[in-house]
Amino acid sequence: AARSGAELAGQRAGDALACAKLNQAVSDLQEEIDLQMQAVGELIYATHRGSPSNSDDVQEILEFVDSLYEEMEGHQQELKRLRGELLCAGCGAENESANLYCHNCGQPLGRE
Repeated sequence: AARSGAELAGQRAGDALACAKLNQAVSDLQEEIDLQMQAVGELIYATHRGSPSNSDDVQEILEFVDSLYEEMEGHQQELKRLRGELLCAGCGAENESANLYCHNCGQPLGRE
């Protein structure tokens, strides 16, 4: 019993550390998104002030921001999993623990 308790405590400590790292990664990504969006705003404002910006530059930044948002979403989904939230593997919807099937798409919910 003591051994399984120690293993469980170790697992929880590992999960807590993983959550802390993921939270930091999400924070870093949000900071980078904010900086990139500021750059887009500055380019658009420069155009407004008479210094046309290259629309390809704006598009490139926005595509980069899209990739940052996708990465952040992945981290947030992993955080939910570590916290024990029941997520649908098909659509990512959060479900109540009593659900056998996803309330959003109807896919069977796998339980680990």
